[in-house]
Amino acid sequence: MNGKIICADDNHREFTVILDQPASFKLGHEVTINPAKKIRSLKQNGFYWVFLEWLINPFGGDMQSQGHFSKDGLHESIKQWIKDNHAHDFVFDKKFSTRELTREEFKKFFDIISQDLMVDKLGVDTSGFWQDYQRFENWQTTNPGGMSEYLCERMPF
Repeated sequence: MNGKIICADDNHREFTVILDQPASFKLGHEVTINPAKKIRSLKQNGFYWVFLEWLINPFGGDMQSQGHFSKDGLHESIKQWIKDNHAHDFVFDKKFSTRELTREEFKKFFDIISQDLMVDKLGVDTSGFWQDYQRFENWQTTNPGGMSEYLCERMPF
């Protein structure tokens, strides 16, 4: 549960907190208060999913030739690879979720998968993604659709 401190006494021992949802606390309940963790941004998350879309597309990273036909399936494979090979780089309890990563952790996660996994381990040349992404950003201002639609327009036939 999250909330925001809106008032504090001079000694910073008594606070008034507005919670983001109703709570069942009662007078005398003990609570633990920690600063909120800044989770990955929606922009980071959107960028990551565009990257996955580019990776599986035959006119992008062509991960289809390695058996990846969906972004969700590729995402699950990546998470498993991270757990198997980079568990020491991230803190997670039972299930690894990118939703709980901080912005810095998400950047590290993206850097690991784009370089260590895609380039070094799988031999996927991701340099084209950066060029395609810039053109895709421009294309998207006047066209609906995602990376797949953009890449389909580039087909040579």
